[in-house]
Amino acid sequence: PREKRDGFQCRAKDDQFKCGIFFEDLLGTGEIKWIGALPDAIAKTKRKNPELVNKIFPKVDGQPVQISYFRQWSDQCNADEANAKCYLLMDQIADDRLDSCKKTVGNLNGDDTIGNQLCGQAKRFLRQNGKSIADGMKDQPIAFFSSTCQGAWSPVGSSQTGNLRAEERLCCDSSWKYYKCDGGDFRNSC
Repeated sequence: PREKRDGFQCRAKDDQFKCGIFFEDLLGTGEIKWIGALPDAIAKTKRKNPELVNKIFPKVDGQPVQISYFRQWSDQCNADEANAKCYLLMDQIADDRLDSCKKTVGNLNGDDTIGNQLCGQAKRFLRQNGKSIADGMKDQPIAFFSSTCQGAWSPVGSSQTGNLRAEERLCCDSSWKYYKCDGGDFRNSC
């Protein structure tokens, strides 16, 4: 994204919060690397395939989340409120199977697995940063973060369960195709 150009790592605007999905420590430097975020993905999907908005996004009170939700505050720019709202949304997708052909923001047609899409994205980041891509990758955590009113990205979590991460870690073979890290059976294509 624009993070190198504007220095803000695609953070929330001054009156909103964002909920993001990131590769956690992909490059071994402790940094997070962007996968996607809400509400950005809603606007992108509305432009490309509006009818999917109702199908692929998490729900709030039984309805698909809307862009306006990310500017609705009980207490303007409260990071705890943003964390709670992001937890509500991202917890709904944290257990998505990586071998699923589910339509998602990065896979609007459902023509590849979520894992294969993520492996391709991780490979691009690693290659751009001069890291070896010869052997694939194993046990890559995927984590959820929030940004509040231009603030830095912070882990989404709760006092009971800790920081929210995707249930499955990402493993990619040397061809940068997804496989289950535990060696179990999985769907390798759609």
